[in-house]
Amino acid sequence: MSPPSPVHGLDRESQRTQAARSLLTSRLADARRAEAALTRKLTPKRVHDLRVATHRLRAVLTAFHDLGDLKTQEREVKQLQDALGAVRDLHVQGTWLEEAAQKSEASRRAGFQAMHARLMSPLPDKERRLRRALVRWADRTVPALERETRRLKGPGKYGGQRVRQELGHGLRQLESLMKQRARDLTPAMVHALRTDVKKLRYEAELFVPALGRKVKPLLEALEPLQESLGELHDADVRLHLLQHFALHGPAAQRAAARTLLRDTRTERARHAARANRQLADWHDEERTHALCALLE
Repeated sequence: MSPPSPVHGLDRESQRTQAARSLLTSRLADARRAEAALTRKLTPKRVHDLRVATHRLRAVLTAFHDLGDLKTQEREVKQLQDALGAVRDLHVQGTWLEEAAQKSEASRRAGFQAMHARLMSPLPDKERRLRRALVRWADRTVPALERETRRLKGPGKYGGQRVRQELGHGLRQLESLMKQRARDLTPAMVHALRTDVKKLRYEAELFVPALGRKVKPLLEALEPLQESLGELHDADVRLHLLQHFALHGPAAQRAAARTLLRDTRTERARHAARANRQLADWHDEERTHALCALLE
């Protein structure tokens, strides 16, 4: 995952309004560059790049929502993010299925190809929706974001107590959700954890110029956890797809799906074990308290 563009000229004593303008301008520029590349050619990597850029842009809008009409704009950006996500999900699973087909016996290839064709059949419609979302983004959302950037107004310091309290609150919320997890992570719990980890990670990124060493240990803990939960989520999606094909597909698809189910369950168990080890670290009270203390 590419890092966001650096934002210069900010420190903990900067005004929140100044920081919000600088961060919003930078994250919007990142998104526009990714958008331009995607508009030229719709590829899996470019879809992913713009999706990450919209996540980071939404983090700014959420963190500084009180300085302007940013909640409305955050909902607009989410529409584009959702359209990107629908295409991205098919890209991820389609690529995985293609790789599995290449490793399979020749006698199973027809079943894999049929399964891949069925999986990817919604892609043209989702790509059309994405293109419409890109038009709306360029024509409506970007000008509105630029207007709101100029209008931002409000008190406070970029590295002030409010910022540290909000990050600490997000960390405690995540810790609470982690404590609710079952011994075996369910798909719903994986999705909820992954969403909260990603949200806190992108918000924490915003405050590196202000908090520096205080926030970097949090990022170092969140980044590998986000990766593990992402891999586990992808395995859950694959299992759901394969179980559907194994039960409801034509004979060739059923046979191909059943050849993958065992390996996919093993893969899922491996990812779950890794994620559980990482999550167990968060239950070490000394570590959690240390992360919270850094933000005080």
